Amino acid sequence: MNEVEFYAEQHKTLHAVQAGTIDSNVVITGMRLEDGSYHVLSRYDDDVWVLPDSLFSAAMTDSLKKINFLNAPVVFRETLRACTARYILSGIEGRNKPRGATIRSFFVCVVLFLHWLHDRRVARLSDLNPLIGQQYVEFCKGLESRERKLVSGATLFNRFLAVEKLHILSQQSGDAMRHPWPDMSAKHLAGLTGKNNPVYQEAKTEIIPDDILGPLFQSAVEWLERIDEVISLRAQVEGLKAEGRSARFIQLRVQKIGWTLNGIRKAEQHLQTACMCIILITSGIRVSELCSLENQCAFKKLDENGEPFHWMRGTSYKTGVGSCEWLVSKITHRALTVAEKLVRPLQAKLEQRIFGLRTDNPRDTEIVRLGEHTHRLFLGVTTAQGNRIVTLSSTSILTRLKAFARQCGLDWGFTPHQFRRTFAVYAAHSALGDLRYLRDHFKHWSLDMTILYAMSRLQDAELYDSVGLAALTIKTELLEHWLEPDAILVGGAAETIRAFRTKSEGLATKIDRAEMAKTISPIVHLRATGVAWCTADTGGCNGGQGIEKTRCADCSNAVIDESRKSVWQGIYAQQLELRELSDIGPGGTERVERDIKRCAMVLKNFGATEEDLADVET
Repeated sequence: MNEVEFYAEQHKTLHAVQAGTIDSNVVITGMRLEDGSYHVLSRYDDDVWVLPDSLFSAAMTDSLKKINFLNAPVVFRETLRACTARYILSGIEGRNKPRGATIRSFFVCVVLFLHWLHDRRVARLSDLNPLIGQQYVEFCKGLESRERKLVSGATLFNRFLAVEKLHILSQQSGDAMRHPWPDMSAKHLAGLTGKNNPVYQEAKTEIIPDDILGPLFQSAVEWLERIDEVISLRAQVEGLKAEGRSARFIQLRVQKIGWTLNGIRKAEQHLQTACMCIILITSGIRVSELCSLENQCAFKKLDENGEPFHWMRGTSYKTGVGSCEWLVSKITHRALTVAEKLVRPLQAKLEQRIFGLRTDNPRDTEIVRLGEHTHRLFLGVTTAQGNRIVTLSSTSILTRLKAFARQCGLDWGFTPHQFRRTFAVYAAHSALGDLRYLRDHFKHWSLDMTILYAMSRLQDAELYDSVGLAALTIKTELLEHWLEPDAILVGGAAETIRAFRTKSEGLATKIDRAEMAKTISPIVHLRATGVAWCTADTGGCNGGQGIEKTRCADCSNAVIDESRKSVWQGIYAQQLELRELSDIGPGGTERVERDIKRCAMVLKNFGATEEDLADVET
């Protein structure tokens, strides 16, 4: 059928569902073929409905694109079928039409709820009352995860939200359900309101610590250097296969050069994963967006001064933005180039497979499905689906990342959101001038974020919000520490903070330091100089830079807290070494003595005694 006919069929299905006059053969889902016609994937009476690829991100596996009504209790099956059809075809009034992952989450959570009802001998949705609803809430709150911990608020929210949706969707069925908790909401029941709201919790997501991120990134960069070696090894193996050599012969041949076939395969995987690591760390994209990247997605733009900025384009699925661009670094482009070289043989095999299908049957649905992957950068071979070449799933990528970390000698359990959160924190530190590790790869984030965002209308606005939130969190936590009564502060601006601290003690019963820090954070300018925090908002300061590293010690705008103590200890030790030199001239000697005096002053304020300073000298 053509496009008009297909959507007319879906409209008839929706009308029939709403009227309760359903023909078992009506169309639920379909997919568009290369010639523009539509192929039906699911009809109403099918036990398994297949959702089209167009509803999912590139990172979703095929097995998760199906919903199986045989998993639901028989007594609820028809009602669930009607509610799910309505949800797929029209969604819920006042809300965005659901995408594939949302539909599947709804279905899975509702099936769990229906089984719970069935176990308690509730046979109709209309028999549900608020008491039963509250019992279900208590049951869910007592569930444990695989780690033997209570399930998260997000899991509870998804379960409760699915029940609320079922309530709405069931109103036009023959078994209308009362609201399970009339005076509550799914978010409130899940404990995600107020400070537990996900908007606040995002800032609490665990980031990848430096002692993990450092070796991980360094190993990834080193793997990029091995692209020619890995491609050469693979070419040798493929050449022997083309000659018709046996697996045994090929194994012996590669052993002569110090390799095994499994070792070559792992090297390819590690190199591919190294590219993923660098892209995730330096761009802030989600794993699903990583999977959307295709050939030639890297490009450059010049600013008004001719300075090049590196960019990357892909697809953002979560917010429904679609085509999106991300500001990245030079090494990101390098990783994209390596990934493109590495994936070419798989892309070529995929093209050959599609050509064969097209020759046999131009209307084969597999042509369209495989065609989605032909230009993707991160492909893999799924043995579970007969060695089918597809885009790697989110689960596969996380598994690869953990394996890559292990080859670095690291033990870390990566989660989908950690790289994005870690990126936001690093970008925020860069914006504050307080980034040391990976500084060169984040230097563009030291510019005004408003200027950066104006460079492209297709940018990921939510990522800028995450960076802004991270910067605000860093700043607020720093101010909160400064407001603690026993926090040691040095520098010209320290006395002002101590005075504010004393004056504000009377407010302690009304407002805690955290709330006070949040209140004053927007009006306090902070910039890291490497040796101190600068509160001046007029610019022109060179403190902490070059040979003026000690300038902040007696500056009226500087605050030096204990996080900078070790830096001053290091500078003091270096200046003592310089004092011993005989060829630095009178000017050099004068500067060294001045810097020693400044360092000693700072360290004494941190509690160092004359004996401590003398120990450094010896």
